[in-house]
Amino acid sequence: MKKTLKENDDLLKEGGYLSLTGKMLVASLGAWLVGKFVTTKIRGNRDEISAVSGALMASKRFQEELNRPGATVDSVMEKLRVKQMSASEFERVLGVRWPL
Repeated sequence: MKKTLKENDDLLKEGGYLSLTGKMLVASLGAWLVGKFVTTKIRGNRDEISAVSGALMASKRFQEELNRPGATVDSVMEKLRVKQMSASEFERVLGVRWPL
């Protein structure tokens, strides 16, 4: 039987709290979002990988827009909207909230 992120004891503890492994993953993804070089291997089916990569890229684009000197309120809000949609898709597919 295939394990999903929700069922994987390596990332989540009972009650939905992140385990040490899960916290390390979130920390490395957070570092990547702010421009640090990070090597992380993610496994899953096509939908899971798509949901993770979509949420990652939308979060990164939002962060970049926040830091862009010519950013407007409208441009930031648009990136935030896309990030929220990607986070919703992540939660729908994986059954856990997007932590970033």
